[in-house]
This record gives sequence, C-alpha cells and structure tokens, in this order.
Amino acid sequence: MSFFRLKDLIRAVRVCKTAADERNVIRRESAAIRTSFRSVESQDARYVNVQKLVYIFLLGFPVQFGQLECVKLAASSRFSDKRVGYLGVGLLLEEQELVTLVTNSLKTDLNSADDYIVGLALGALAGVASPDVARDLADEVVRLLDAPRAYIRKKAALAAVRLVRQTAELADSFARHVRVLLRDRHHGVQLAAAALAVEVVQRSADAQAEAGALAAEVSRQLRGLATDASPEHSVGGINDPFLQVTLLRVLRVAAQTPEAADAANDVLTQVATQVDGSRNVGTAVLYECAVTALAIPSAASLRVLAINLLGRLLADADGNARSVALAALAAAVVSEASAVQRHRATVMRCLRDADATIRRRAVDLAFALANADNATSVVDELLRALPHADAELRPSIVRRLAAAVTLFAPSLPWYTERMLRVLASAGGHMNDRDLFRFPRRMASDADALLQRRAARASFALLARDRSQTALVVVAAWMIGEYGDLLVAAAGEPSVSEPADAASALGDEPLVLSDDLPAPTPAAVVRLLTDVAAATDVPSSARCMALTALTKLAGRFAAHPTVVTAINHALSKHTRASDSEEQARAVEYSRLMRSDLDAVRPAVVERMPVPEYKEIPYDEYVLNPTAMRMKALVLATRPAARSADLIGEEAQPAAAAATSQTVVSDLLSLMDETPSAPAPASPQPPNSSDAIADLLSTTSLSPPLSAAPTTSGPVSPVGLDMEYDVMRKHGLHLTLKPSKRPDQPDVIDLLATFCNKGESAISDLSFLVAVPRSQKIHIQPPSGQHISVGSEVTQRLRVSNPSHAAIRLRMKISYNSDGQRHEEMLDYSGFPSSIV
Repeated sequence: MSFFRLKDLIRAVRVCKTAADERNVIRRESAAIRTSFRSVESQDARYVNVQKLVYIFLLGFPVQFGQLECVKLAASSRFSDKRVGYLGVGLLLEEQELVTLVTNSLKTDLNSADDYIVGLALGALAGVASPDVARDLADEVVRLLDAPRAYIRKKAALAAVRLVRQTAELADSFARHVRVLLRDRHHGVQLAAAALAVEVVQRSADAQAEAGALAAEVSRQLRGLATDASPEHSVGGINDPFLQVTLLRVLRVAAQTPEAADAANDVLTQVATQVDGSRNVGTAVLYECAVTALAIPSAASLRVLAINLLGRLLADADGNARSVALAALAAAVVSEASAVQRHRATVMRCLRDADATIRRRAVDLAFALANADNATSVVDELLRALPHADAELRPSIVRRLAAAVTLFAPSLPWYTERMLRVLASAGGHMNDRDLFRFPRRMASDADALLQRRAARASFALLARDRSQTALVVVAAWMIGEYGDLLVAAAGEPSVSEPADAASALGDEPLVLSDDLPAPTPAAVVRLLTDVAAATDVPSSARCMALTALTKLAGRFAAHPTVVTAINHALSKHTRASDSEEQARAVEYSRLMRSDLDAVRPAVVERMPVPEYKEIPYDEYVLNPTAMRMKALVLATRPAARSADLIGEEAQPAAAAATSQTVVSDLLSLMDETPSAPAPASPQPPNSSDAIADLLSTTSLSPPLSAAPTTSGPVSPVGLDMEYDVMRKHGLHLTLKPSKRPDQPDVIDLLATFCNKGESAISDLSFLVAVPRSQKIHIQPPSGQHISVGSEVTQRLRVSNPSHAAIRLRMKISYNSDGQRHEEMLDYSGFPSSIV
C-alpha cells in the first residue's frame, strides 16, 4: 500500500511499535516509489516521491535509486519543485559523477530573473559542487558577487567558499572581490566574505601577497564593531559576536607579516580589554582574540595579555571554555612558557575536574609545563591524580611521569620515591625502558642507606598490593638483591608478618625513611613464597620471585629454618604447569643441594651493575603539541613556488607565520590543506641551502637531511636517485623515483625502510596521500618486521596527468623499544625535472 502524501508516511512510521514494523513500512513504500518512477511521469507524483525519499534517507535507509529523479525534479520550472529537487540533490547524491548532471540546471537557474531561484541554485552549488562543476560555474558565481541584492551576494560568497575548497586555482578569481564584500553594509554578506577570505588567503599566492591590505581592512571592521553599538545585531551586549569571531579568524591568516601584525595589535588589544567575558558570547570573542594574538607575530605584551585571557577562561564555570582554553595553552606553551607558568595552579585544579575531556587536556598541559624548577610540585600533583585517572589515560600518564621524574629529578632519593609511587599506582602500564632504568640506578648510584630504604619500601608496597606487574618485578629484584639490608638489624624493631609492613604505610604518600618497618627473614621468604604461588601474578613475575628466593638463600645462610623454607618453596614449583617457571625451579633446586654449598655463595651474590645503553627520551615526550607544530610547519600557508621560498623577501614572512601556526588535525591525511614542504633536493645546491635555511628558522629541531644518494645513471636528472626522507628512532626512510618511457604521466617510487637502531622494528604501517589532482596506488610492503641492520621495501605509483609538483603526506607507525611511534611528515623535495 502506497501513501499518497508525505504526512501519511510519517504517521504510519510513527505508529510502528517495533523496528521490524518500521522496516516493513519503509520497504513497501520504497517498492511503491520505484514503481511510480518507472510508470508515472507526472511532476506532481515525482515531487511527492522525492519528499518521501528525503524522509526515508533521514531515517537511515538506502535511497540511491531515487538520485536521478532528484536531478529531474531540480530541472523543473516550478520553484516548489526546484526547492525539493535541490534538497534531494544535496542529500542523496553520493557519486561525484552524478553531480555533473545538474550542471545545466544550475547554470540556467543562476541566470534566472527570480532571485529566489538563483538563491536555490547557489545553495545547492555550495553543498554539492565537484571540481568539474566548480570550474564550469565559477564565472557565474563571480558575476553574482556583484549582484545588487544582499541576499544574492551572501549566497554567492558562500558558494565561492565551496568552489575554492574544491579547486584551489579558482582562488585568484575571487580574491579581488573579498575586500569589497567585507565593506558591505549587510552583516550576512560580511560573514560570508570573511569565510571566503580565509579560504582565498590560504590557497592563493597572490592573495597572500596582498594579505597586509586585507588585514588592515579587517582591523578597521573590527574596530567599528567594538566601538559602534547596533541593537539589531547585539547579542548579550556584544555587537554581532558572530561577525567579530569570523573576522578574527581572517586576521589570524592574513596578519602573518610583522607589518600586518603591528597594524592588528591595537585592535586586538581593544577587543581583549573592552569585551565583557561574563557571558558565553563574550567568552567566545575573547577566546578567538587570544588565539589570534598567539597565531600572529604580535607584540610581546599582547601575547602575555592573550595568555592571561586564556587563564581567565580556565577559571570559568563553563566546561567548554575551560576545555578550549587548556587546548590553546598547550599550544602556546611552546613559545610562551613563562607566561603560561603563571597559571599552573589553575591547571592543576583542572586535574580534578568532573569532565573527562578537561582532565585529559589538563594532564597534557601539566606535563608541558614541567621543568627542573617546578618538577616537585607538578609531579606530586600528577601522582595524586594518577589513581583516579581514566583507564585509557593511565598508560600515557605513566609513560610521561616516568620521563618527567627521570629528566627533572633533583636528587636520587626523590627519584626513587616517586618511581616507587608510580609503580604502586599504575606500574602495569610502565614500559620496559623505564622499568629497567630504575633497578640499574639503584645498583649503580644508590648508597647502602638508600638501598635499604628502597628495599623496605618495596617490601611494604608488595605486601599491600601485587596487582601491578611492574611493581612485583621491581620489588622482587630489590628484595633479592638487598635482602641483607632489608631485614632488621640487631636490636632494631621488626615485623613478623608482611601485612604489618603493609598497614604501616597507611593511606599517605610513600616517604622513604628509616621509619619504615623492617621485616624478619621469615616474613620476607613468606611474602615471596606467596607471590610465586599466586595465580593472579604473571609467569614472568613469578619467575622473578623464584630468583629472589634463591638469592635470599645466600643472604640468610645464617638462618637454617629460613633456608629450609626456601628449599621447600622451590620444590613445589618443579612440577609447575608453566615451562619457564618449572625450568627455573628445577635449576634453583639443584643449586640448593648440599654438594654445591661451595659454589652457591658466588652464584647468588649481588649482581654487577647491568650494562645498559641509555636511550634518550624523545624531545616531545612531555608536550606532543610541539611535535604537531613541527610536523605540520607551513601547513596553513599556500603552496609556494620554489622561487617564493628562496626569495629574500619571502623568507621573513614565512618564518614569522610558521613560528606561530598550530594545526589541530594532525591525522587528516587526505585533506587538501597545502602542507609543509619537506627539505628540498640539493639540485641545484643553492635552492637546497635556501630551503634548509628557511626551515631551520621555524622548526623546533634541526630539519631532516634531504641529500640524494646517486645509485646509478641519471636520465633525466633526478630519477633513479635515493632521497633521504626521515631519520628518527633508528628508522631511515628513503624514496627512489623512476619512470617508464611508455608512461610519462606515472612516477614509480620505491620506499626503503632501513633499521639503523639498536632494537627490532615491528608492525610497520605506511600511509601516503597526494593532492586531488594526482592519484596514488600503494602496493603491500615486503615485510612489517625489520631486524637490526635489515630493510624492507614498498612500492608506490603516482599518476600525475597534470605534471604538477609531487607532494606526499606520509604517516609512519611502528613499534620499537616497547613503544608505538607515529610520525607525520610531508615531502615535496623531488626536482621538477622528474615530473
């Protein structure tokens, strides 16, 4: 049964009692609509059916069969039909090829005498325009930007935003209209023009060259909004906050030269000091003002004012304001660390916020603020927050806590105490590198007093909780190595039960001192015996407990009953189901035989200091935002030509821009935002040196080398040469381009991953994206595991019919040293001769 009206279909769906009933109704109605499309050519029937399809689509059911009917309805001469037809086109058309079918209808409607039909076409164009449609209709949209009616100018500007995003080369066509539209009296037109200005400046080199004049125009508009009152546009006492926020975003991309930033300083200061931040609308304007001041090369006083504005937002009652302020401060701490440090107390309070997002961002900012001067207070606050942290945050917190404690420890006792607290709270998340470093430092740097205190603290912590695997391993090692220091000396009070040592800790944070209870030898053996027999302890930790028991046989040789208890405990594990545990128990039981009494003391004596090659922490371990800023340097700038990059006048502007730019979406591999050029090939040498000098002024660490290594005859210049792309964490990546004579539009790339580090690399993943004018095909790699000194290869094929410069955006993920590494980098260093 088919429903005659949309209203009847909605009523029938609403009365369904189950999802199955709803699916039956939609299935029957979809069949009826298909039948109507095949047999009835009435525009009225098509009008009703397309309305129904839109409703069915909103319910989540597939309606692809009605896409062409939407195109037909949009071609109707009636306004009501066009309205529903364009709505269906915007919602239902999924394939870009089908969008070209509406090009003629759009062009006809854009030239209509009826402004409302023109508005419908512009709205549809702003929603579905593909690159081909954008090129075909760009001239019509440019013409409509000068339309006498503000309604059309606003719609045309919004459509132009879509066209520029789809086809960057159209940006120059709209650049000359931006400043005119920004001076429009209609605020709706100004809003649309501001959105268009952002897109044009980011994608047009010519518009970037005139960005100073645009910044001056935007500053004038902002000054007028801040001083003039307009009851028609006032919201919460703020004159058109929507337009102010949008204009501030334009200023963020336009005022990237020192001259333009100087012109913007006054208006930004005016906005920051005059806007009332007691309401949400004022908070939004102040936030955008602060972010803009930090994103441009503004005056130092203005940057401090921006940091203080963000600090005020941290104390705001609104959780959204606190969340965005934390994110902005985490980015600002890279360049304005001293100003952000003044708000450290407020950041620490956010660690206990009820909102999980705020807690996560507060943790990131707290680690970014940590340094040698404040490490004591910052680490203690984070340790207090660690037991209550969300489960998904704990691995990251533990990893960075271990790094902060290691890097900024004022003394070895402080380091020992904090590491034990980390192990007790969330030791199961500690990586092997930090776990091994702790006992090594105890063996190499600690004196007997500290070793005794650390061993007693480990004993008490292990007696209280053995759910943390890392704590069990470290405590067993400490007890086995320093068992003679652990137990009570003659005349010293002692505890005979492990539980008594655990209760002595209480609920207060661990403090290393001589007040910690000293256990008896029997209590020590009893605790390790329980750990070795526990089923909730991993096999590796149980084996460590067996090793500690064997060592204690030498430490407690003067206590025959204790040695007998150790023998008994080891014999129980000679029949263990775990092969490793059983093997160790058998070996240790043989060592305990009386015929080996002369050998045993030398075997169980203290180990020498373990040999260990210190692996430095990554420079961004405490502040990943700094890594994102470096990885996407120049990411918001237009794709400049080599001559622009090398020119003397272009370098200061680029350097000032990139030093302040923060890009939020690190993982959007396939977006068309022009990205950072990688270090260029040294052909010609002068170009390479100039680009390397440019990057060295903006990067947070030295740029990657891009010197190609000749691997054979070169014809043409640049082919069959290896280009060094990345050297990090022991992984070296090179790209070698080649071409086939019968396929001049295709470039084959051989990616070679070589492991030059000290440990194996596993789970290698390599993702690559290219601009939309190019296509890429990625073949599977020759392997995902790279042993030390070995290499794997992966072949890429780039189709480049336009012969544009090859730009690659790469994401490399791999496991090494017990950690997951993810690197994001852009590369465009191939010479133009290979294109």
